[in-house]
Amino acid sequence: MAKVTELVAQLAAPAIEAAGCELWDVEYVREAGEWYLRLYLDKEGGVNITDCEAVSRVVSDLLDEADPIEGSYTFEVSS
Repeated sequence: MAKVTELVAQLAAPAIEAAGCELWDVEYVREAGEWYLRLYLDKEGGVNITDCEAVSRVVSDLLDEADPIEGSYTFEVSS
């Protein structure tokens, strides 16, 4: 079975590209007893908060549909 980060990258990549961004990294880590799923974006000219918000909304819905992660986690999109 593929790692969580690989599954999420495959799921999110088309939506990120459609938003004009590039997926730089996916991180799934446990910090202070909580799980965090983070997507890091990049694009020419820089990523702004509007880019992060747009990607977050679309990818969050995709994650809800596909449900590739058991249990709860905090989802973040950053540059």
